Amino acid sequence: MTSVDYSLYLVTDSTMIPESSTFLKQVEDAINNGATLIQLREKKLSTLEFIERANKVHELTKKKGIPLIINDRIDVALAIDAEGVHVGQDDMPASIARKLLGPNKILGVTCSNEKEAKVVVDEGIADYVGLGTVYKTNTKKDVKDPEGTGPIGIRRMLQVLSQYQKKNGKKIYSVAIGGINHSNASKVLYQCSLPDYSLDGLAVVSCIMANENAAKATSDLAELIKSKPEWLKNISTSSSEAKLENKIKTLIETKPLVHHITNNVVKNFSANVTLAIGASPIMSELAKEYEEFASAIPSLALLVNLGTPSNDLMDIFKHAIRVYNKYGKHIVFDPVACGASKERLESSRQLLNTGQISVIKGNVGEISSIWKLTSTYQKPSGDEKSLMQGVDSIAELSEEQIVQIGREVSIDFKVVVVITGVTNYVIEGLDSLQKVKGGHPLMGYITGTGCSLGSTIAAFVAAKADGTSKPTVNIFDAAVGAVELYNIAGFKAGEVSKTPGTFMTNFIDQLYSCTHI
Repeated sequence: MTSVDYSLYLVTDSTMIPESSTFLKQVEDAINNGATLIQLREKKLSTLEFIERANKVHELTKKKGIPLIINDRIDVALAIDAEGVHVGQDDMPASIARKLLGPNKILGVTCSNEKEAKVVVDEGIADYVGLGTVYKTNTKKDVKDPEGTGPIGIRRMLQVLSQYQKKNGKKIYSVAIGGINHSNASKVLYQCSLPDYSLDGLAVVSCIMANENAAKATSDLAELIKSKPEWLKNISTSSSEAKLENKIKTLIETKPLVHHITNNVVKNFSANVTLAIGASPIMSELAKEYEEFASAIPSLALLVNLGTPSNDLMDIFKHAIRVYNKYGKHIVFDPVACGASKERLESSRQLLNTGQISVIKGNVGEISSIWKLTSTYQKPSGDEKSLMQGVDSIAELSEEQIVQIGREVSIDFKVVVVITGVTNYVIEGLDSLQKVKGGHPLMGYITGTGCSLGSTIAAFVAAKADGTSKPTVNIFDAAVGAVELYNIAGFKAGEVSKTPGTFMTNFIDQLYSCTHI
């Protein structure tokens, strides 16, 4: 079989065609402007009508040398000698489909979870898998997860495919499908990848089939598939190892804005911390203004704090993440007490699936809970120990275990991880680790000291305060600077405080003194 380009896989839907066009015109425009594979999906046509339509589409694809895949109907595929067939979990079993098709046709199978992916690799007869749905979509009603499996679920299925390739030396190709369009295509490709294994393409439906200008929609999407997501364009991977003074200097000169969507308990304290270090806070849950913020303010970062979640606030969180991703602005996520309940961990899963985060900050219990969402996590047999009691971590782990968990979270989610405690750990991937001594025991008696560290990190990242004067930012170096400043101020405040009340005032004073005097 010749090599197949899965990068822009169009799945047709004849119910979406705009009045100004026709089904064949939409398909032809897509074929002529970058679609690399066409799947003809018709659920309501008679067999004769399906064959007639398939023949017409096949004439178009053959001119461009693009494979035509028939959804489900092997009889139609054989009748027109199409290049392949795609079967879902409720369609004909893949093993039977392969026997009918023979060894030289393309066979694709839908997978919605790890279990289904394992069945496909155990059979070893599929050429590719369609993984999804990634996001909530109106084109498929009978999905196992109405909210979508998200990048987290896709990565777990990619782990299955990766292990199969390592063991057997054979690759099963993969495309993601479900809710993918121009606004999230490059993001999906970036998030749905492992260090050694990536998607081979994206399958789309409505963003081309329902578009008034299918030609432009296809060419634009093809370009997006080749491009980097916006937030990658201002990230530096080279470390400067700059001194804290240089980072603080950049912070003060830049005076960044930190947009807080945080819990009501800590809003005032977080605002005061942000002001004390020379940044500006804004507390906004008015979703309609986020586009204006993210598009117009250069030195800006978003802090998402899960402290007091609600259904309405979850919608606001998701909208904010999408908007900030769109404009390449960085996001700090504080998954407060995500290990305290299944619902909080599920909320974290949904937010991490929504878009790309730059920094995840939490205590050992919180980061250990996020670790359960990674593609490398294997659920232990027997009962799992609770990791949190309310917002407090009760996880008992060695330093080696803490660092390993941090690394796996960092690699899977492509983030800098900050783990707080008596020792703070700033982690990025396998190679970057900085340990910072905790500030003072009195910090544990003040509501908001953990949350407002998120404010400080967001300020440093927004200001590109990594100690250089480059237009890009090394997020790891900026986060290290924020953690160092925060804990130095905490230590100094503790030295002159005997009680939590006086500590809180002294802490704000020390943050100001460390940055302004």
